[in-house]
Amino acid sequence: MTTLDEKSIVERQRLAWAFLLGSFAICILISIAIPFGVNAALENAKEPLQVVIQANQGTVGVDDETGLRRAVLAGEQPQSVMPGSSILTDATATALMSFFPPSRETAQLLVRMRIYSNTLVRLEEADAPRFDMSESPYILRLNLENGRLLLNLPTRRERPFIIIVATPQGHITIQEPGQYSLEVNNDAAQIAVREGRALINTTNQSLPLLSDQRAVLPLNGELIGPLDTERDFIRNGDFAIGLADWSLFAWRVELPDQPEGNVTVRDRAGEPVLHIIRDGLGHADVRVRQIINQDVTDYESLRIQTTFRIVGQTLGVCGIQGSECPLFVRVDYVDDTGVLRSWQQGFYAVGEIGPETPDACISCALAQQAHLRVPLAQDYFFELNLLDELARQGLLPPRFINSVSLIASGHSFEVEVVDVALLAEE
Repeated sequence: MTTLDEKSIVERQRLAWAFLLGSFAICILISIAIPFGVNAALENAKEPLQVVIQANQGTVGVDDETGLRRAVLAGEQPQSVMPGSSILTDATATALMSFFPPSRETAQLLVRMRIYSNTLVRLEEADAPRFDMSESPYILRLNLENGRLLLNLPTRRERPFIIIVATPQGHITIQEPGQYSLEVNNDAAQIAVREGRALINTTNQSLPLLSDQRAVLPLNGELIGPLDTERDFIRNGDFAIGLADWSLFAWRVELPDQPEGNVTVRDRAGEPVLHIIRDGLGHADVRVRQIINQDVTDYESLRIQTTFRIVGQTLGVCGIQGSECPLFVRVDYVDDTGVLRSWQQGFYAVGEIGPETPDACISCALAQQAHLRVPLAQDYFFELNLLDELARQGLLPPRFINSVSLIASGHSFEVEVVDVALLAEE
């Protein structure tokens, strides 16, 4: 055999080994890459969350990605909202947005967002992992250009949730259950953590906020905080620990042969609600009260907030005396002269105001606004500055708050209260 033949054989052997080793390497790479690729695909695949909006008051504008606007009216059924949509409220409108997992079979509420008047907020992203095996979190991205939001994240969740809110002044990241208030205007953004934890980031600063802390982000200025938040005088206002800190009074039933109702704290869509139901003839009422015992002298603001749902009622409005609303919120207080007084607000969902159905309680010797009609079987949030309302009625301000009560009354009725707060600012 010649030297040339030997070289040719060696070259063919080298080429064969190269093909063999290359094929083996490719096989190894494929066997590694495919599982990793499949795992990455399973881990990172996304689908949109279910997002719905309802008008709480007035007419709410919803602009889609193309700029096409639709109107959402108070009392209408909740409507779907897709990422890329902008929500606008004017001075007379407020809204509620709710976020659920892609499969509504679980009906687990992830976030409830109150949108107050004069607000413009854009839904940038609302995603969930497509596959249950994924460990990725839910993602919600919002752009709050101006106005005010209140975010409620229930405690019970099946996976982590990351919320990122962009403002002209910076970004706020929320990852823990709790309640978060955000307000943006041309000069600054304010973030208050009533419960939970948030992280604020600007171009060159970062600030963590814990429960009962707030911060101010001036436009083109340095972060200010952490500062104190408003004080909530009501304990367990979200009924997270049942009726702890609340006193349940005995039912009062007009007709002796008619039944009482039931008062329980139950789970609804992953969050606790105070559920009050009664089915019968004749008048019945029940009260849930919390003793406050708080001096409020010299406070600048005293705001009452509540979120609730009137599921049903048989009486029109609040009855012939105006005293049988399915839900009253009542505050008992001592005014500046030492006189014991009460203020209350009634809510109803059925009937029209008329001679037989007055718009206020005509047998109640207390301060009150006209009964407020709310959409039937829909969540509704209410907020009022008690100091401003009493001044509007020409009444002296409170010096001492004795108690706050939730009263359900009527013939047959069903009510769910999600939360109630009494927020004081010095």
